Amino acid sequence: MKTTKKLLVAFIGAASLLSCTQDKTSEVLIEKTVTTTKPKNLLMYKEMVAMLEHYDETRKPVLEKALGREDTRINFYTIETLEAYLNYVKEVSQEKGIKLTGINIVSASYPENTSHGVPNYQTVLFMPTTEINGKNIAFAPDASKNGEIVTMKEALGEYGYNWVYDSKEDYENRKTIEEEIRQNFKNRSFREGKLSNAGNFGQLSPPY
Repeated sequence: MKTTKKLLVAFIGAASLLSCTQDKTSEVLIEKTVTTTKPKNLLMYKEMVAMLEHYDETRKPVLEKALGREDTRINFYTIETLEAYLNYVKEVSQEKGIKLTGINIVSASYPENTSHGVPNYQTVLFMPTTEINGKNIAFAPDASKNGEIVTMKEALGEYGYNWVYDSKEDYENRKTIEEEIRQNFKNRSFREGKLSNAGNFGQLSPPY
C-alpha cells in the first residue's frame, strides 16, 4: 500500500539564490511517496470474537459481582492525542540518550478523590519502555539523564508504590516490600508532586 504526500516547502528570504538585490519567498511543491505495510499484529474477526466472548464469560461476571455494575470496557483516545504522546516521549527519550522501545499499556482505576476521570472505574496508563538486560522495562524519561535510566519501579518507589512487573522474580516476591518503599508510602503526602511521562486522560465507556 502506497500513499503519496505533497509537501509544501517555503524558502524564506532567498535573496542569494534569486538575485543580489531582491528578497522573495518562493514556494516549491515536492511530491514524496511514503510506503506503508500492514502491521503484523492484525487479528482475524474470528479471533476477535473468541477473545471478546472469553472476556464476557470469564471476566465480566466476576467484575459485575464485585462492583455491582459493569466496569470500563473501552478507553478512547483521539489519533492526535496518541501521536502527540508518542512524539513527546520519543523526543524526551532521545534528548536523554535513551532508546525508546515501546509503550506498556497498564491497567489501573480512578480513586475516589480523582481530579479527572470517573471515580472507581478502570482506566489504562501509558508507560514508556526501554531495553535493560534484554528486557523491555518501563522507565521514566523525565527523571533519566545522559543515558542513565531511572526505571518506573524506582520512580514509583519514591511514592511508596511497589512495582513488581519488570521480571518474574519481582512478581514472585511481590509480597516482600523493601523498608524504603514502606517509609516512602508513609511520607507520600509530604512529597512534592512531579509530572511524569505516563499518559492517561482518555474517554471511558462505560459509564455512559
